[in-house]
Amino acid sequence: MAAELRWEYLAERPLKHKENDFLYVHGSPRNPLNEYIFPEDIYNQRKITALFGLVDRCCFHSHTHNPGIFTDRFEFYSPEDVDYRYQLEAHKTLVNIGSVGQPRDRDWRACYVLLDGETLHFRRVEYDVETTIQKIKDIDDLDDFLGDRLRDGR
Repeated sequence: MAAELRWEYLAERPLKHKENDFLYVHGSPRNPLNEYIFPEDIYNQRKITALFGLVDRCCFHSHTHNPGIFTDRFEFYSPEDVDYRYQLEAHKTLVNIGSVGQPRDRDWRACYVLLDGETLHFRRVEYDVETTIQKIKDIDDLDDFLGDRLRDGR
């Protein structure tokens, strides 16, 4: 029953949320639910141009679980590239906030972003990864791979 209620709650959430010139989605501004934006997409100028055409200033997303900054100048910066801090500028920005589960950037720690005025701060949090792996393995409907890959952040 509790699981059903959680799914119902999630199903009722809007696909996107906008506050002033900030847009919040899971996937992308073009497909808020499930379009992926990968770091290598900076080489797909058509896709990036289309995505930025739907953004007033900044869009926060995460579907790939791969944190970083995309600029409208076809650049991607990982959190490490910007020393975990990025100053928003006048140009448009896509911000992948990372993931609190199933990371894909080879860092097993949870990742999230704090917005402090005009500055983004990427944060990493250690957690008991072995307990999490065991909990995943204890669920018969989940493949053990989903737990095992947590150690490597892939």
